[in-house]
Amino acid sequence: MGWMRTLLLGDIGNRLDIADAEKKISALRQSQRKAVGSLNARDSQINALKSEVERQKLAIQALTRFLVQEGLIDDEALGEFIKEVDAEDGVVDGKMSIDTSGKPRLVFSPRKQIPKGTLKIPKNSEE
Repeated sequence: MGWMRTLLLGDIGNRLDIADAEKKISALRQSQRKAVGSLNARDSQINALKSEVERQKLAIQALTRFLVQEGLIDDEALGEFIKEVDAEDGVVDGKMSIDTSGKPRLVFSPRKQIPKGTLKIPKNSEE
């Protein structure tokens, strides 16, 4: 279509074709900037989630080691209990699936009994 304008209108047709091309280029640049902004936002979200997972991992490691070291939890019994909890999502794979349905994050069902001997109650506590 652009060649037809050039043929019929000469230099004016060329200027119109150039203006159309400039509009398309501008729209593409704007679209590209939006896409880059979206990717940067996702990268920020991913980095924030990685950071949160790293903090949680540290807290869980420290808490677990402390409880075992202090003799409050038996290491082997804890390992067995972890396997039971792992099986609750239907797959024994060393992790728990993430529920994205919008349900509350901490769901304690089905309720499990902690095997005797897993938790060691200090002698100075009241029963």
